[in-house]
Amino acid sequence: MGVFEVDFRVANPEDRVFHKRAMLVDTGAAHSALPASFLRDDLGISPVYEREFMLANNDAETYPVGEIRFRGEVEMTAPVIFGHEDMYILGATAPQALGLIPDTTHHQMVEAPMLLVGIRGRPFPAEFRGSQG
Repeated sequence: MGVFEVDFRVANPEDRVFHKRAMLVDTGAAHSALPASFLRDDLGISPVYEREFMLANNDAETYPVGEIRFRGEVEMTAPVIFGHEDMYILGATAPQALGLIPDTTHHQMVEAPMLLVGIRGRPFPAEFRGSQG
């Protein structure tokens, strides 16, 4: 695991008015987290559901979760946790959606090779193809 800070642009997926925020890249966090007041008041984002998350100290805490738009070289949406006022965390799902990975040696986000896992040269078995109707 590694932790460092980067600037990211975030927006409500509906209006795409981007706000630049310094976020802590936490390679151990699944989802990004921003202050609930910023998400609600500044971006106008509402939670979609609540979920329990394990914290670094092994405690579990329930947080509301919504969807936010991130801008890098491309724009993509990703889950965001409605966190405490001091939470500016960039978790794994947003960078993955943008095709980025953390370079913990140089403290920056870098382009990642995108993987599609399957059986090379063979079609997926019929039960994994979905309905054909």
